[in-house]
Amino acid sequence: MVLVPYRPGQKGKRIALWILSILLTATLCFAAGYLRGMRQNLHMLDQRTELREQVAELKTKLASLQEEAAIHRHGSELERQASERVRQENMALQNRVSELEEAVTFYKGIMAPEGKEKGLRIERLELSRTVNKKRFKYKVVMTQVADNGAYVKGSVKMNLLGVRQGKRESIPFDTIAKDWPGGDGAPFNFRFFQDIGGEVVIPDEFVPDQIEVIAQSKGRKAVRLERRFDWKLDEVTSNVGKG
Repeated sequence: MVLVPYRPGQKGKRIALWILSILLTATLCFAAGYLRGMRQNLHMLDQRTELREQVAELKTKLASLQEEAAIHRHGSELERQASERVRQENMALQNRVSELEEAVTFYKGIMAPEGKEKGLRIERLELSRTVNKKRFKYKVVMTQVADNGAYVKGSVKMNLLGVRQGKRESIPFDTIAKDWPGGDGAPFNFRFFQDIGGEVVIPDEFVPDQIEVIAQSKGRKAVRLERRFDWKLDEVTSNVGKG
């Protein structure tokens, strides 16, 4: 028989130290993740501030060019040419100001939306022409609004809706879009936004009128979104949402 000192409080102290170690480790992990997220969010806010400053600077330059255009409105052929040059620069600056204002609105809508809706969104669809009358460029912009602390993953399927020989048809993009993946569709994986784009070829005798976009996210907060866009061609000049 071996006599061992009996210390009734020793076991309780060991358990308390073990629990304290776990809580301290969890607290440090949470703090590290929180600081990382804050740095990324501050980076986005800095970008938005820079865009606002560029908008203000370009507006000032735009006003100066408008005054110059007024001075050169009348006069000789040389003055007319100078006025035309100023007009073209004026239009280019107006387009640039519109792009920057759109960019500010885009980032604000992601970081601090006015509505209560949060999470994954099918933000918009852009369509534009190519030199081939049957081939068109498309781009779907996916966003994660306000709730962008973690990455959202999933896939997107798209269908071209329209009429052929008097009958309604729905054509999957994996049969008409260049480089479109099969199976579950085009994958996405992002925190703030992601573009999904390419080119689509319209079948013979088919008249498109809508594009159907179906997004399915994965994970604990999985959602399924469906949205239809009218077939509307735009001359897209904005860089907003381009990854």
